[in-house]
Amino acid sequence: MGKIVIFVEDPGAANYALPLIAPLGAALWVAPALLPYLDARGIEPARVLDGPVPPLPPETARLLVGTSENLETAAHALVRQAKARGIPSVGMIDFPANAAARFRGTGTNPLAHAPDWLMVTDDGTARHYEALGFPAEKIGRVGHPHFDTVLALRETLEAEGVTAVRRRLLPDVPEGQKLVVFLSEISGGLDPEQYQKSPDYTLEGRGGRTDRTGIVVEEFLDAAAALSPQPYRLLRLHPKNTREEFGPLLGEFDGVSAAGTPLEMVFACDLVCGMTTMLLYEAALLGRPTLAILPRMTEAAWLPTIASGITPAAVTRPALTRLLPTLLAQAHGNDLRPAPALPRALAFLAALPS
Repeated sequence: MGKIVIFVEDPGAANYALPLIAPLGAALWVAPALLPYLDARGIEPARVLDGPVPPLPPETARLLVGTSENLETAAHALVRQAKARGIPSVGMIDFPANAAARFRGTGTNPLAHAPDWLMVTDDGTARHYEALGFPAEKIGRVGHPHFDTVLALRETLEAEGVTAVRRRLLPDVPEGQKLVVFLSEISGGLDPEQYQKSPDYTLEGRGGRTDRTGIVVEEFLDAAAALSPQPYRLLRLHPKNTREEFGPLLGEFDGVSAAGTPLEMVFACDLVCGMTTMLLYEAALLGRPTLAILPRMTEAAWLPTIASGITPAAVTRPALTRLLPTLLAQAHGNDLRPAPALPRALAFLAALPS
């Protein structure tokens, strides 16, 4: 197939790309912001793009790029290079939300910086891009290669057992106490207005915040405080979160998790709560009960496990008050096991014309 260059900038795209590197013999190029994520996993990229975008190597036969929340990502310049030189370019779509903004850049055309081909996780995601005008015949519905890794990890962790994993990772959690984690997100992204309070919000929080994450965290904390007996409340920070943005809310949690990879920690929990982070999907893959707390129902379409009903969604305070204790009492979530994606992704890439 020749030399393959993969460029990623955000953790979600990196999750999708990393399983592809070894079987493709690809060179990993990254933006500087991704280095802490890679350091936590012991991965050293082939090149860090800090400054002007360099030319692709002469022998490049394929370019794979992930999308990011940076409207001026180097991925756009690399795709332009590839097209000018006749190098097939492929976009890796790890998440269905914000399809119209992923290749828009700073303009208004949603496909202004689109590559030649797309690899997507499912039919629903493919339909988003088809609706924007991307050719259906150039979209590969290959699944999510990272999910193969998650399912393999699940087998290992199930052999160890939830109790043993919790003792190993979270020794401060008292024996016998229920453990619920809230998976945080940043209140920004490709379309920042979507992450601020709007008239269609059905969750209000405590009334003093306008950021999506802050409002939902307040609802979660208030609902959890009403439970008896009290669960251990753990906050898992998003890689782009800062502790300062939570203010006094941080002190209402019993613990905060930020370091290392989160999958084992998620497996150790009795209930995994969040909004629409991919980690909530991964928690379902690990067999854990999951709950999405959403400020408005339209966001249910942003994550496939919510849209399909695998992850219940609470969009009002009464619904949250009802669902939280019910799901916390469950021992297991749904047995979600999608077909292996890595072989399909590799076959799709191998079949592309040179």
